[in-house]
Amino acid sequence: MRTIKTMVALAAVTLAASVVAAAPALADPPTHHGKVITPRYYDVVGVGADTDDTLLDQLAADYDAAHHKHNKTHPWIYSWDAVPPNNPTDLTQEISVKQGCAKILRPDGTGDGLTDFELGTKTHGHYCIDFNRAASSRSSDPLPYGPTGDVYVQLAEDAESWAVDSTTDAPASLTPAQLTSIFSCADTNWDQVGGTDAPIDVVLPADTAGVTKFWLKALGLSSYPTCATTVQQNEGTDSVFTNSTTGPEAIVPFSVGKYIAQGFHSAQCGHKPTKNQNEFGCDQNGSLQLGQINATSPTVGTGTNTQINIGFDGTFLRPIYDVVWYAVHSKNGDHIPDYLEPFFASAHAKVKGWFCTNKTALKAITDYGFLTVPTCGYGS
Repeated sequence: MRTIKTMVALAAVTLAASVVAAAPALADPPTHHGKVITPRYYDVVGVGADTDDTLLDQLAADYDAAHHKHNKTHPWIYSWDAVPPNNPTDLTQEISVKQGCAKILRPDGTGDGLTDFELGTKTHGHYCIDFNRAASSRSSDPLPYGPTGDVYVQLAEDAESWAVDSTTDAPASLTPAQLTSIFSCADTNWDQVGGTDAPIDVVLPADTAGVTKFWLKALGLSSYPTCATTVQQNEGTDSVFTNSTTGPEAIVPFSVGKYIAQGFHSAQCGHKPTKNQNEFGCDQNGSLQLGQINATSPTVGTGTNTQINIGFDGTFLRPIYDVVWYAVHSKNGDHIPDYLEPFFASAHAKVKGWFCTNKTALKAITDYGFLTVPTCGYGS
């Protein structure tokens, strides 16, 4: 997202950001040695979705730490967060994704990342952006799956549900039809959908965010709701949620995986994580709680054993992807470029991908709230 509609919302997020900024300085993109660097022109670099940016931080740091050789034939991998980790309200920061690449506005979300990725900018014969994190399918991608397009390589499984304040007037469960009525601005009061008499405040990340693209498509909506207030994705710390008037009545779509990671595996913002907490990210859920769809919870388990409910309405289960350029010829025959196979390829490929096979990587996927899947590394 590159703009926030309300000045009140921006002011409160700025306050929250000052707490985040109180944390120890974070290298960005994250490195396994903690030093601030600009990736070399031959390194593998990604941008894009907020939903799994902290997961890719961990996967990249773990991969680089496990592979000591670092040269043109043995590149390391880096992933830029959707927003600056120490200043998440800075939506105008420019970054040099690699040495030799011109500065660009930091891509905030699936759509922004895809736009910059598909420019195909190069330095010294190497792409400036090698992959894009995507939290939505290719339905909004102008390029096809084929020689002139790209490949959506599955990494893990996520789900998306709606979230409201713990003191909300909303009911505990909503049907897809009720959610459609709310996010199309047709139903404007909670008593119209089984809740208590109170006006509904519709909140939504920007239309370029994968969270928003997936949510609107799942609800059968083709346009951004005119009644929505725009906020940063997967954060419950915006003033629209903390305001005593709007907070209890706000409803927003939220990545279930990100919610689990932030609420059960992350340190409080501004605090150093313990050895049992995720190294990247912090708890930005605020007082939000996930709602049920058709009386089914999006999660099962409790505490650190909380995970995505595979029995959740299938319409709201979604893969998360890494988007790469389509390779007509590749060692695995999977159309993933040869130099990216060691990272993204499936466990069944000739050249196996580290993200889909390594035990440390698979544990990171679950620690960051997502589900591992046998289709990891498969492209479409």
